[in-house]
Amino acid sequence: MGYTGVWRIRVSGLQEILVIVLLFVLIIFLPRRLGRAGSEKKAGKILKALSGRARLGVVVSAVWLLAWAVYFRPWSGGILGFALIGMCPVILGWGVLWVVDGFKKNQDA
Repeated sequence: MGYTGVWRIRVSGLQEILVIVLLFVLIIFLPRRLGRAGSEKKAGKILKALSGRARLGVVVSAVWLLAWAVYFRPWSGGILGFALIGMCPVILGWGVLWVVDGFKKNQDA
């Protein structure tokens, strides 16, 4: 286990990155999996509901994160660069998309 040179935080490896990615996926896709009033939707309906653009966005986000994780190696101490260049654009991009989608839905209602 190493230390980052900036904050002196113990970094134990790839597990932290995988946990962050898992939490991100659960935050984005779990609410869609649960229908209104707690009724569950089938997984096939969710996959059919995703447009080609949404699927492309998920794949590009995953490849982006993977590429920068390989480059910065956050499990070896490059967590700050990975957070700024790898994670921030993905989080900001999906966040902006989510907000814009919310405004569009409010205008339609």
